[in-house]
Amino acid sequence: MTAKKAPQVRREEIFDAAIGCFNKNGYHRTSIDDIAAKVGITKGGVYYHFKSKKALFIELFHARVNDYFEKVTPYALDKKDAAEFIRALVKRSEEIFKENQDVLQFCLEFVWMSMRDPDIRKEVTIFYKNRTNAFSRLINAGIEAGSIKDIDSDVVARTLYLLSMGAFMTFYTVNIDFEPVNQHASNIETLFKGIQKRNS
Repeated sequence: MTAKKAPQVRREEIFDAAIGCFNKNGYHRTSIDDIAAKVGITKGGVYYHFKSKKALFIELFHARVNDYFEKVTPYALDKKDAAEFIRALVKRSEEIFKENQDVLQFCLEFVWMSMRDPDIRKEVTIFYKNRTNAFSRLINAGIEAGSIKDIDSDVVARTLYLLSMGAFMTFYTVNIDFEPVNQHASNIETLFKGIQKRNS
């Protein structure tokens, strides 16, 4: 008899299976049966942890996508010099992008769903506000340290968000003629060079 797994372990297995199914087939063409089969449990086993496919979809977004972005910003937050800050943010972004392409693909699927589903749109809006607030805090830290110009941090934070999301969308929707990680790193570096405070 197979040993019963701890609920968090089973949830992670379901998340792993679900992200693979959603990325391969999309939300609407993925069923709970598909996810259960990939985990090796019954459909009821999935419903024990998640009340519906949408609930699983949303919780997966919370667990994986928010975690992805939380790995990026704290790494650069303690860098007071603007040049050092840029290098740290770009380096960490490159590493996490390469390690988490499945998460970014799922993020795009989730964002697309928000166009027609108000529940998911609400989650994406919260995500947007959290990300831009985090970026704004980073920029304000640089302003206070004297390494970044006295600028509107909210405007620059939105620019960072749009650059990031635009890079992901292009990567998964276009037959690209460039290396996406290098391009994204260049985008961020160019932006921060423009707002860096230069000593006279």
